[in-house]
Formats: sequence, C-alpha cells, structure tokens
Amino acid sequence: MAQGPKIIGRDALGRPIKDFSSIPWWSVPREKIPWYPKINYERCIGCGICFITCAGRTVYDWDFDKMRPIVARPYNCMVGCDTCAKMCPRDAIIFPHLGELRAWRDKYRIITKARKKLEEIKKKMDEQKG
Repeated sequence: MAQGPKIIGRDALGRPIKDFSSIPWWSVPREKIPWYPKINYERCIGCGICFITCAGRTVYDWDFDKMRPIVARPYNCMVGCDTCAKMCPRDAIIFPHLGELRAWRDKYRIITKARKKLEEIKKKMDEQKG
C-alpha cells in the first residue's frame, strides 16, 4: 500500500510540513514538471496571503526579517494549482503559462490516466454495491 507524504517539520503557524516532492504526478516524477510559484519581490507587499493560503502543501516559508514569502518547497506545489497567485493583491506570484500546463497534460497522457482511474473507482463502487 502506498504511503502518504512524510512529515518533515512544522511551519511558523505550527502546520505540519509534508514532503510531496517524491510523489509522482500521474506517474511522472514531480521534478520533471516545473510547476511552482516564483515571486516578483518588486511587486510583493508582504501581505502573507500566499503563505497562509497554501496550507495543505506548505510550499512557502516566511522570512520574518524581510517580511516576505520564500518558495521553500517548490515541488510540493500541486500541479495546476495557482490559488496563491489568484489571491495575491499585487500579482507578485508567477506560474508557468496555462499552455505549458496543457502541454504537460498531453505529453504525459493525463486525460487517459484520469479516465482509467475513474473506471477503476467505478468498478470498486459497483463491487461494493454487490
């Protein structure tokens, strides 16, 4: 049985930091997918929304001396998630273009894999119904 991500510490808010970097994205090694935030510090106002919003994946640490986020665990970022960028009041967080995400989706045949996974889930549900 597959194990979940290993807890590697706690962040400044006391949340567990899990290492998602070794968990493949649809069987693709995570480091092959460069989907993670980059911060334009000239635009960043240090509001902390990105740090606080990224609760489940804890991509960010917080530099309390400079009062700004640090992308500490880029490969913890869920491929396709850009909630932090959408919440940023100054558009200081940048992700790869949507076209790149779609190209990775197609290159790694994610739609086919997702459909197969749904079929497996349906089969299990049908078996449970008896």
